[in-house]
Amino acid sequence: MERMQLSCRLERRALAAAIALALGASAGMAGAADVQISAPPGGNVVINNSAATTLMLLQSTGSVALPGLLTAPTFTTGVCFGAGGVLGQCSAMAGPTGPTGPTGATGPTGATGPIGVPGATGPTGPTGPTGATGVTGATGATGATGAAGPPDTVVTKTMTLAAPGFTSLASWGVTGMDSVGGLIEYTIYADDGGSQIATERGTILFNATPNSITCTVQATTKLHLGTVNSGCTPGFFNPGSQPGISVFDNVSFSSPAPIVNHRVYFVIHNVSNVATRLE
Repeated sequence: MERMQLSCRLERRALAAAIALALGASAGMAGAADVQISAPPGGNVVINNSAATTLMLLQSTGSVALPGLLTAPTFTTGVCFGAGGVLGQCSAMAGPTGPTGPTGATGPTGATGPIGVPGATGPTGPTGPTGATGVTGATGATGATGAAGPPDTVVTKTMTLAAPGFTSLASWGVTGMDSVGGLIEYTIYADDGGSQIATERGTILFNATPNSITCTVQATTKLHLGTVNSGCTPGFFNPGSQPGISVFDNVSFSSPAPIVNHRVYFVIHNVSNVATRLE
């Protein structure tokens, strides 16, 4: 491509003036005629220094190249262009803030710091659940035999007249880690106020702790005349919600008739150190 070579010696100020002339920035030179440099068809305008080094290249496309900028000193003021390609200072170099970039990868874990001062003791937590029951300990030595109790005392109680008959016998004030057991010998009597009598003899076995009780009537020791059908009922009796025993029956006569007299005789054999309370 053909070029027009200008081989005149140029200082920096002459180069700046040439740039201003080439870009039409010579409007401030009042009264002077314009200097026009026209490249031949397809050619460029090249301005060299005395060593034939290109200082400025004006291409036919309108592009302007300053090769010396690659090695020029660094300055802080930028150059911008306005309408018609006029050069000047930039009003603002920074554009609008772009969007925040993605979060970078997490760095490696740092070294463990020194142990801090112990904090204050926190409040006491709630009580935990009750643990499992431990293994039962060995049986203790047998205690000394207690003094003999009083002779058996026969107790009489009236039973209800309507069938089934019922009455409470006794309860026991067992507490803590203890139990009570024994037997109750009983005889039930019922009549119709005339010649019809029904009676039954039986033995109640019982066993109780502070919060449970069981009883049964021995079948092998039960004797009766007439129809009585007696049995026992365990329960708890106030005051104190003590475990205790009641007796019931279902009397009937060979000739249907109402019960007129109805009672139970009983003797309690308490095989424990727990006191008996008659109900």
